[in-house]
Formats: sequence, C-alpha cells, structure tokens
Amino acid sequence: MLCVDWVPPHGPWDDLLAFIFNIGVLPGDRVADIQLLDGELDGYEFCDEAQAAERLRPRVWRRTVAAPAAEHTGRIAYLHDGHPLDSQG
Repeated sequence: MLCVDWVPPHGPWDDLLAFIFNIGVLPGDRVADIQLLDGELDGYEFCDEAQAAERLRPRVWRRTVAAPAAEHTGRIAYLHDGHPLDSQG
C-alpha cells in the first residue's frame, strides 16, 4: 500500500477513504484481457503523466503524485484530501 487518503464530503458524496496500491506493471500483451463488466465505465485509456495531470481532478492528482513519493521512501503516505497530513498544520 502506498497511500491512504481521507476525502471529506463534497458535492452529493459522503466522505471516503481512497487507497493506492502498487500492483506492478501490466504487460502489454495483457491489455487485451481487460474487460469492463458492470457498466459503470464506458472505457479506459493509458495516460502519461502530463495527460493524467490534465484529466484528473486536483485532489485525485495530488493523491497520484503522493504514491510514487511514498514508494520511494518506503513509507505509506497518509493524506487528507490529497494533502500530506504533516502539511495540514
């Protein structure tokens, strides 16, 4: 596990806990095996960092950036709405 992020209630949604895990790299020959099963998603795409930063909401992008930093340090990042807890004051 790389990150745990508590996201406060926002819009019509209640609060939530988001987790990011490192599950390795998906080999290119396995991409064709991906199936969207429940109708929640219409599609998916693989993005580089710049594309992801452009597409993700700020809180999700902050969480995404925290994950590789946590992996580098070997310590789980505990976040509040994408911000490290130690920066909350």
